[in-house]
Amino acid sequence: MDLKLKNILPMFVSLLLVSTSNAQSGVYDVTSANYGGKANSDITQALSKAWTDACASTSASKIVVPSGTYKFVGATFKGPCKAPIEFQLQGTLQAPEDGSQLPKADTWIGFERIDGLTLSGGGTFDGLGATAWKQNDCNKNKNCKSIAINLRFNFVTNSIIRDITTKDSKNFH
Repeated sequence: MDLKLKNILPMFVSLLLVSTSNAQSGVYDVTSANYGGKANSDITQALSKAWTDACASTSASKIVVPSGTYKFVGATFKGPCKAPIEFQLQGTLQAPEDGSQLPKADTWIGFERIDGLTLSGGGTFDGLGATAWKQNDCNKNKNCKSIAINLRFNFVTNSIIRDITTKDSKNFH
């Protein structure tokens, strides 16, 4: 019996250390092997999966979009999350030029029902609005169809936004 315990104990300790280090890291890089995001490509799935994992974390977590330019169709990142979460955009996220590709007609990126969100990183949310501006007649027609804004915050509390740029929204910021 003692011999079996000596063989099992090191394996148990190493599994415990691996699972503890993964749980404590709290950093969800969309370009990591877990998520597979790559610069100059669509990271919609990678970013959505990273959000799901970070939001489920019981300790403070950080989603990182590193330097580079990434395509992003859009999403609403929803809580409640189990702990504070930081969305660190170091690169540039670009919206689709064609607003009809957005998941929601009035919002490119939304944050909803989150307590303790930090939006930071020095990056840029680029709505690529120039095409949409030419197609919109809201300045003349009060019954026009509304087009998407870059960022929307619904029921977000105890949060910080710093060192972020939002540019060329299809509608407004």
